[in-house]
Amino acid sequence: MSQPIVYGDAISTYVRSVRLALEEKGVPHTLAAVDLVKGQHKEDGHLVRHPWGKMPAFEHDGILFYEASAILRYIDEAFPGPALMPSTPVERVRVNQVMSIVDSYGYPASITNIFIPRVLVPSLGGQTDEAQVEAAKPQAALFLKEIDRLLGEASYFGGATVSLADLHLLPVLTYLQATPEGQALVAATPNIAAWMGRMNERSSAQAVMPAA
Repeated sequence: MSQPIVYGDAISTYVRSVRLALEEKGVPHTLAAVDLVKGQHKEDGHLVRHPWGKMPAFEHDGILFYEASAILRYIDEAFPGPALMPSTPVERVRVNQVMSIVDSYGYPASITNIFIPRVLVPSLGGQTDEAQVEAAKPQAALFLKEIDRLLGEASYFGGATVSLADLHLLPVLTYLQATPEGQALVAATPNIAAWMGRMNERSSAQAVMPAA
């Protein structure tokens, strides 16, 4: 069995999710850099891996595929190591539900409309669109409130052990918390605040997101 290759930028939330899963499973892998800021994800070399120019793409045993949620499930099923999906139907549907919430609602509000204009755009010499950030705050607040409710008093979204939902969510909330808006939102959701502390202590998070 060959060592998997992750094509993408180390700063990408979805690249981070995939790499977190590989670390949790103890799977050595190669990160083949695709520079997001330089726009390499839109160049022909990467478009043959992902027709929409997104990241990551993933290669294993000569098979190339894309879409982070699909890659995450493949990693859990294809490699030995701790299971990243719980055993009961109710727990499994909760994990899948949270992953879908992250993609459909959490990422657009937290990353596209808060982190990027608040942090990334100024770092590249631009100015924050304050109206964009302000308009996103209610959706980001709803996102945090709902995942806080779904987590409840459990340690992780799959129950007692870390799941794909936890690994899918952590990079998004890490970036959100790098903004003043995100800090306030996380502070207002105590279950998520405690969960972030647990997640950031994991060796996988420290390997993939050393500044977390």
